[in-house]
Amino acid sequence: MSSTIPTTNALQATLRGITETLEYKRVLAELEQGARVISISGLVAGSARALALAALQRQTKKLFAVVTLANRDLESWEGDLRFWYCALAGSSDCDHEVLLLPASETDPYAGSSPHPETLERRALTLWQLARYSPDFVLLTARALSRRTVMPEEIINAGSVLKRNDSQSPEEFVERLVAAGYLREDPVGAVGEFSLRGGIVDVWSPGQTSPARLEFFGDEVDSIRSFDPETQLSTNQLQSIEIVPMRELVVRADDFRLWAMAARDRWNDERYARALRDRTEFAGQGEAFAGWEWLMPIINAGSGSVFEYLKDAVLIVDEPSLLDSYLGEAYQTLADRFAETDDADDLALQPSELYLTAEELRAKLNDRQRIELRMLGRAAAELDQGVGLDAEAPKIQLGRTRSVRQQLFLFPVAEQAPEVDWKTQSARKYHGRFASLASDLVTARDSGTTSLFVMPSLGVAERVAEILAEYEIDAELRLAEDAASGDLQKPSQTIVTVGRLSGSFEMPAAQLSIHLESDLFDEAGAQALERRGPGADAKRQKEKGKKTKSKTAAFLSDFRDLRIDDFVVHVDHGIGRFGGLQTLDLGGRSGEFMLLFYLEDAKLYVPVERLDLVQRFSSAEGHQPTLDRLGGLGWLKTKARAKRAMRDMADELLRLYAERKLVGGYAFAADTPWQQEFEDGFEYVLTPDQETAIEDVKHDMEEPTPMDRLLC
Repeated sequence: MSSTIPTTNALQATLRGITETLEYKRVLAELEQGARVISISGLVAGSARALALAALQRQTKKLFAVVTLANRDLESWEGDLRFWYCALAGSSDCDHEVLLLPASETDPYAGSSPHPETLERRALTLWQLARYSPDFVLLTARALSRRTVMPEEIINAGSVLKRNDSQSPEEFVERLVAAGYLREDPVGAVGEFSLRGGIVDVWSPGQTSPARLEFFGDEVDSIRSFDPETQLSTNQLQSIEIVPMRELVVRADDFRLWAMAARDRWNDERYARALRDRTEFAGQGEAFAGWEWLMPIINAGSGSVFEYLKDAVLIVDEPSLLDSYLGEAYQTLADRFAETDDADDLALQPSELYLTAEELRAKLNDRQRIELRMLGRAAAELDQGVGLDAEAPKIQLGRTRSVRQQLFLFPVAEQAPEVDWKTQSARKYHGRFASLASDLVTARDSGTTSLFVMPSLGVAERVAEILAEYEIDAELRLAEDAASGDLQKPSQTIVTVGRLSGSFEMPAAQLSIHLESDLFDEAGAQALERRGPGADAKRQKEKGKKTKSKTAAFLSDFRDLRIDDFVVHVDHGIGRFGGLQTLDLGGRSGEFMLLFYLEDAKLYVPVERLDLVQRFSSAEGHQPTLDRLGGLGWLKTKARAKRAMRDMADELLRLYAERKLVGGYAFAADTPWQQEFEDGFEYVLTPDQETAIEDVKHDMEEPTPMDRLLC
């Protein structure tokens, strides 16, 4: 192993080989000549596709919009693109942006609102697309077809404030509430704000810390970032972007207007109960569960993501699968609307929430696009010919579905150029380093560069040491050491730190990518991670982090649950636990927690969202009443609880105000006899014990009643 760590500038030279390939040059030429559809086949791994796209985008400087199947695909695409883009730039601090636009994958007809994190991510990405020119945006098929607000509306939903701007703090707070911000004091999370006199604290999406705005009358006098833990200012700011927390800006008057419009639209007597449940809240200017899917009757989304993409190049990942998936999704929406309407519940037509297939097809045809088809045009023609859709993800929950029609959103165009960009999967060695060393020698003799991308510094160092034992000159290169401008290619075996979704070999670029999973068995890789160089430092670095997430904390209690135990879902209320069930998600299975509600209504909660569920606890022997799934009983219960908490808070504030006015006895400071007595204690105090003792003494010396509980 080299004694000095080369830089990623040298790694940049290693990867330049992809721009020398005929495949790259042909795709680039077709893009620059304005070819409407370009088909690329042969890129077997997602990381290989990301490398090709990162190289093409750096050259064209256009926005690349990558359309994937579902939200679960976005993370791997983002990681791959960021790694390759920085490697090609020769720096760990590469100036580029990869945005994510997830779909609101909740059922529009289930009576529940999309997850707040999804709403926040969508609003932030639409804001950045409307204001800036990023390099990549990653979105799902359903996000592509979803109706939303126009770019000018999302810009008006947020604001950009500068020092000395004219702005009323009261009006600013009203805009925050309408954009989805919650009032909390003190501010401790994204999407929260507080108002104290002429000072507004707010934490906007996309910001690493909250900002404190001081107003002098109706003028912004000061803008500072501050630490949410200490509440101390950290930096003076000239301006601040306040990004909306959701796409739709809705005020109390909008809910009242919706209530009137809803009575006109659903005036049939059979909708009376469902209408009453919603308008009871909306008529008072308050939100209700699932309002986002019903608000378009007064605030219809007049745009789609296409209005944000401008002259972007669409990158369609496996068009045949996307076509099948959207066909299934459109049919599911139609079926669910019919079921909801038959149940006398309020629902909007799918065409009011999503683009129709005809609208989507027309917008796709107006865009330049690259289609990534692993098996090429011939396989795509076969798919279209026989209606093959076996790989489309499905979930059957006991309902009878009508036959889905193919949408043909991405027809195979005979005149479209097709580029066969050959790659192949990398070999798995399972710890056989002698075979690996032999292959590396062969690769070196043929001029191929072997790049080992390891997940941590400890594993990377250990791999370099193992290769050195087999007399393979491997150089360790780290992104943070990018100090040299040397673009020469000194070695053909490189070990670096990063995370990719898959390994591959690209013969045309004389490049071979290996991951940790290619070298070790899983158990061996985990052991190496623990034993490898740098492991101690890593453990020390992570020592102060939390060891359990909210989900993990719940799971320790979840193991004690039994069938028919009562649980509470944050959004749907009290239900009965029905056990775990595995459902077919098309090509992979998913595990769900089954909950029963009133009238045996079923709710399937994916194990990834178990943080929304907790055990029901009450007085011994108390039998709770099950809530109605989709009803408003649970919302009313939460509303009563919130009012009770507000009353309790008012009482506590009054009590503490009275205590502040009551004088207490101030004890004198420690005397030498006190110190002598304490020194006689035979045990060594822990740091926490010492802190607690000093805090109690300090409070006892104050002339106010002590407010402290020591356990």
